[in-house]
Amino acid sequence: MMEVFVIVPTNRPFWMRLLACLSLATAVASFFLMLMVGNIFFLPLCAAFGGIWYLLHICSNREYEYSYFDGDVRFARITNKSRRKRLKGYTMDEVIKIAPAGDSSVQQYEKDSRVTVKDYTSKKKENPYYDMIVKDSENVILYKVELDDKYIDAVCMKYASKVVRRRA
Repeated sequence: MMEVFVIVPTNRPFWMRLLACLSLATAVASFFLMLMVGNIFFLPLCAAFGGIWYLLHICSNREYEYSYFDGDVRFARITNKSRRKRLKGYTMDEVIKIAPAGDSSVQQYEKDSRVTVKDYTSKKKENPYYDMIVKDSENVILYKVELDDKYIDAVCMKYASKVVRRRA
């Protein structure tokens, strides 16, 4: 059996993109001001705004990866396309249901305040996503994930009773 995985880049909010652009513009302006005036006073200002730009623009480049292999579901976060951090992994025995968001089979979990919700989507409103309900040893977790048809097909080969497909 082969491993199936989906990589979803996240969408940074508008305020974060705007703040990154403003901090870059301020860093460049303070650097040129330092060169024009010849005063080293503007160097810490340039470094501070350059650091803010680096944190907001470069370090916040984030993707989520969902993988499925032989009954194991795993979640990971990839930062800057170089650092991969494994978030959580489950067996399909722990997965209660995989269904499109808003489906009647998962509405009770969406409305329950005791259920922990983890959003691993791109946060783009036009992208539909699935709800994956998992019961681990102590609590129930609702994962919001953007799964493609290949991923759903792989899960349905053995665990079709746990999957509700999106209607075309």
